[in-house]
Amino acid sequence: MFVDKIALQTSFKPKDVLHRAEQEKQIAFVIAPLLRMERPSNLFVYGKTGTGKTLTVNNTCEELIAVANKQSIPITKIYVNCKLKNVADTEYRLIVSLARELGRPLPSTGLPTDDIYRAFFSAIDMEPQKVVLVLDEIDQLAKRAGDGVLYNLTRINEELKRSQISLIGISNDLMFVDNLDPRVKSSLSEEE
Repeated sequence: MFVDKIALQTSFKPKDVLHRAEQEKQIAFVIAPLLRMERPSNLFVYGKTGTGKTLTVNNTCEELIAVANKQSIPITKIYVNCKLKNVADTEYRLIVSLARELGRPLPSTGLPTDDIYRAFFSAIDMEPQKVVLVLDEIDQLAKRAGDGVLYNLTRINEELKRSQISLIGISNDLMFVDNLDPRVKSSLSEEE
């Protein structure tokens, strides 16, 4: 007999994450500069499957955004599950998906990748804001699209004039960062 059978469904999201207070505190410490309108470090979160990485990151980001909203600080969180084939199997599809999340409609195919990046940068820079980009299963993105897309994403702030983006990568591949190009590795894992 179950007290709450819904808790067994994959879509269930508990209100409180048990036994992750220390990890929530660490994540909050890294992304808290957003509340001062500063760019936080990029963050890489890794651990075994089913340990609450995604839930902890998302809950911590949502709590931070709630505080930011009360202070009228514009923060946007974009979450992408990179294991989904129709979203992040190519660099092009990922960037189109991100631009669409920011309200910039783009075709699914047909434009040069440079144009897609420019449209994405323009969508971010439309108004001053901080964007937290959470890439879940980031190792799957690198496996399918190469780590060049990660290099580009970690360098976006060089292109932006009014806004900033912070990247949070989540992986259950404990060796993922070790296999990245050193330039990507240093930018992606500013904090681990």
